[in-house]
Amino acid sequence: MNWRGTLRGALAYGVAALAGFAIAYLVAAFLVFPSGGVIPDDGKVPAVTGLPYESAKTELRRAGFQAEEGETRFHATAPKGTVLEQSPPGGSREQMGTTVTLAVSGGQATQPVPNVAGMTRDAAEEALETAGFDAGPIEYRPSDQPSGEVIETRPAAGANTTVPSTIVLVVSSGPNTASTPDVIGFPIDQARQILEAAGLLVGDIAYEPTRGSSVVTAQSPAGGTEVPAGTRISLRVTGETPP
Repeated sequence: MNWRGTLRGALAYGVAALAGFAIAYLVAAFLVFPSGGVIPDDGKVPAVTGLPYESAKTELRRAGFQAEEGETRFHATAPKGTVLEQSPPGGSREQMGTTVTLAVSGGQATQPVPNVAGMTRDAAEEALETAGFDAGPIEYRPSDQPSGEVIETRPAAGANTTVPSTIVLVVSSGPNTASTPDVIGFPIDQARQILEAAGLLVGDIAYEPTRGSSVVTAQSPAGGTEVPAGTRISLRVTGETPP
């Protein structure tokens, strides 16, 4: 055999060896190392939380993943259709083509405010919390209802309101009373000013003409009496000039 034949034989052997190595490499890539081995087939999952669902779906497809809409949850601030959570999470490495499940916001839930007028404060707060609301600041207001009884709410009972949200309770502080000032001996105009400053009004005036300046000589109810605010106080005035 001459040198040319020897060279051709060596070349043929080399080609066969390379082909065998290539086959072994492919077998190792696809059978021995099926995920992240010699030929990488995984990728980084994009973070799509906070995006609209369709935008999140597009981002995942571009990165080689599939999107699947998962559960819908009501949310106080996230607009309807916004991705709230994803699984697998953003930044994790997963096999290309993996399905990423996206939990989506259903927007804000609303519910009618329950009618708690006439309840005690504690009972009203419990009813609001059961309905999904938070009992907020308490405002006290004088009224004819017993002290501690709920008068109304803000927003009003029956109004469709976002849950969770805070409901203001308006609670009765009891009747608004005033102490009747003693105006005996005062001129009628001054007596009127004193009564109005105390939250009361001048009622019927009985006039008795006599000599001297016109002053209040009697009143009903008497000075020091606790009466509801706005009560009219009857007066008797004596003097030369009718009031």
